[in-house]
Amino acid sequence: MTARQQIGRPNATSQARLQLVLVLLAAWDLLAFLLELTQTSLLKVGNIHGVLGGRAVGGSVVVLAIAYLYAARNPIRYRFVLWLASLEQLIAMFAITFHWARGGLGGGQAIVPLLVAVGFLILLMTNLPRQTDAF
Repeated sequence: MTARQQIGRPNATSQARLQLVLVLLAAWDLLAFLLELTQTSLLKVGNIHGVLGGRAVGGSVVVLAIAYLYAARNPIRYRFVLWLASLEQLIAMFAITFHWARGGLGGGQAIVPLLVAVGFLILLMTNLPRQTDAF
């Protein structure tokens, strides 16, 4: 096999790393959903105001968790889910930074989710399959 044919065909180790990242992302999103449901001391949501206020704690992260678990079966085949996960982390980083800058979150409340989002984004970007061969 030439080097060109190797491009886009990751070995079993890189496939396993992608599967692990997707399972960890699913676990992180399911944890967020469970915290929304239980309102533990780790997550305190005060009064929700506005017509769309309930959307903020609507549990939509469960959909992403299911997508990540489904794609973990074959991450190369469901490559778009890897890009979706990267986009989720970028949006999370922006949203956390925005609310931290506006004073809605304290530094202690923002640092863990921000570091986790940065960590997941780095893991995703360093393990993404580069390109598929044209043959």
